[in-house]
Amino acid sequence: MLTLYTFPTPNGHKASILLEELGLHYKVHKLDLMGGEHKQPDYLAISPIGKIPAVVEELPGGVRRKLFGSGAILLHFAERTGRLMPQGVEARADALSWLMLGISDLGPTAVDMFRFSVRAPEKIPYAIDLFKGELIRCYDAMEGRLAEREFLADEYSIADISCYPFIAVAAVANAALLERYPNIKRWHDTLAARPAVQRGMAVPE
Repeated sequence: MLTLYTFPTPNGHKASILLEELGLHYKVHKLDLMGGEHKQPDYLAISPIGKIPAVVEELPGGVRRKLFGSGAILLHFAERTGRLMPQGVEARADALSWLMLGISDLGPTAVDMFRFSVRAPEKIPYAIDLFKGELIRCYDAMEGRLAEREFLADEYSIADISCYPFIAVAAVANAALLERYPNIKRWHDTLAARPAVQRGMAVPE
């Protein structure tokens, strides 16, 4: 049995899109973040910093395999199944770079931009301008890349899955975003039409 611990955020949606694309059977545990469930010992034993997503697999012999963090989950299941990651050495290395752009650049920058521009009780122009500039760097890089090819890697992969939920959320918050980046718009619309992406974006209900 595979259990996905998640919440309806872009990071959570990366994991659910992946599992839907792979056709893996899993159950969903929606964490009660408002109630502090992510800070309780049972969950910290799965995800030591209390963030989502996380996955627990019940394996033969009573073994429980625990994974936390969207990057670890994406890479583990892609490698384990041999899917959603180019197999050639050069193509795989290229895909890893764009996977990590989503994990370590686009995602954290988008989260920090939201925190400082929306949630912070005091708006700090320096912080807002900093993260806005970093987001534009990510968008510009993706736009240039997608001018050359259909997907971020040589084929549809976890690199696309790592970036798509943050672009989807940004497009809802700022309707003009995709009009400024036509190649990202084409890519976004292609992924948004995939049934597995649609199912993954609806998890948890």
